[in-house]
Amino acid sequence: MTRSAEPGITAATERAHGRTGAREGTGASEQRPAVIGLLASVGITLDAFFLEIIERWREQGAVVECAAGSPAESFDEVTVLDSVTRTPSPRNRRSRTELREWVREKGIDVVITNTATASMLVRAAGVGVPVVYFCHGLHWNGRRPADLPFRAVERLLVPRTDGIVCLNSADEEWFARNAPRTPRMRLLGGVGLDTVRYVRRPALTWREGEEPLRLVWCGEFSARKNPAAAVRLAHHLRDREIDVVLDMLGHGELFDAEDTRSPVEGLVRRHGNTDVVPYFEQAHVLVQTSRWEGLPRVGLEAIAIGLPVVGFDVKGVQDLPAVQVAPEDDIAALAGVVLSSARGEGPTLPDPSTLSCAHAADRLLEFAQSVRTGRFARGPVYTA
Repeated sequence: MTRSAEPGITAATERAHGRTGAREGTGASEQRPAVIGLLASVGITLDAFFLEIIERWREQGAVVECAAGSPAESFDEVTVLDSVTRTPSPRNRRSRTELREWVREKGIDVVITNTATASMLVRAAGVGVPVVYFCHGLHWNGRRPADLPFRAVERLLVPRTDGIVCLNSADEEWFARNAPRTPRMRLLGGVGLDTVRYVRRPALTWREGEEPLRLVWCGEFSARKNPAAAVRLAHHLRDREIDVVLDMLGHGELFDAEDTRSPVEGLVRRHGNTDVVPYFEQAHVLVQTSRWEGLPRVGLEAIAIGLPVVGFDVKGVQDLPAVQVAPEDDIAALAGVVLSSARGEGPTLPDPSTLSCAHAADRLLEFAQSVRTGRFARGPVYTA
């Protein structure tokens, strides 16, 4: 791990510590297990990203109180807050009272919040304890005028943010400029993976001339995920007389679009929503064609298994460990890095243990405890 020597904690943290009084003092209050409030806009976020993390925290002795605007399927003990919604709503007017009651009734010491609306509401509410914003990805890419309101809101919330967890370099740079005194951690492996499910396999090098080049693409068929670029890539490689097969996994509004299909029989095989592991284990390269990402989990899953990843040099994708990138929308350049990866010429993939849920959970708990107490053993800004 590396860390900077950037000093200081936010004024919001100091105020939160003052409000919580004995919770953050010396003696018995620091000896008892921390009570962590985990807040998301909808329960499915807890199901998708935090089940293993919560289990790990509890193994470490923490008490975890979860809340969201809708129930979670994987566990029952989620407080459903009707005022918390997936997108801004008139119902949010009650969130200040409801969030404060949740924190008080559950005896929460520090809140970790995830997803845009929930994180906005809890930071604005002034719940009386430190709030850590676990940012999967700031909701903008580049400098489009349409994103100006989102940027403005986030700037207003910075003074009310006691700690920041981010996943990619673009977001980290934004927070470094706009919240330089706020404690910050960057998780290189995101929220982590079940490395028992995504097991590292021996290297699978393409036997060029003896077998097809097997590519896999996985994601939502949407404009941001850009599935048509993967189809163009397959045609480009075929035009170069490469024997290639592209398996596309996922669904979405563009699934039936003409440019996400191929008239060439057997070139592009579309499978809908399905288990990715069998396809990853048989492929030579995972192709990421997104226009931007937070930190693509599917890329981390492939890397954990041992499948090299290529993609466009865009926000989030460029931060995947050992990824090879090409300029955005440059299909010829993307084909070049595909061939390089398939031939085993790419960088060494990281140890899968650094991508595990346990690694992410331990670093998150450590950071939350540091924000709670104001004592940062690794410094207030570091990478894990």
